[in-house]
Amino acid sequence: MTRPGQPHMTDPANATLGQTIAMVHSILAGGLLAAGDQLSIQSNLIEAGLDSMAVAQLLLEIEERIGMWLDESLLTPENLATCETLGRCVHGVLMANRDRS
Repeated sequence: MTRPGQPHMTDPANATLGQTIAMVHSILAGGLLAAGDQLSIQSNLIEAGLDSMAVAQLLLEIEERIGMWLDESLLTPENLATCETLGRCVHGVLMANRDRS
């Protein structure tokens, strides 16, 4: 599902917060949302066109790129507000998983 030109996280456990946010942004700006090039990491995702179908596709794409399952309970309105808030959420999961290893 990873599209050409979009980064795949080769080492998610050691990804920086910035890399994780950039990954989320690249998924959304790379065709999942119509806003495309105009989408910033702080753009409101609902206003940019994020709907339930896009959330499902986004979750699958993130899971594929990081190589792990994400609990759907993380998909709160607060976490889905912007690329930055979602990236912070995903990064938190990655760091918690790394600490358990």
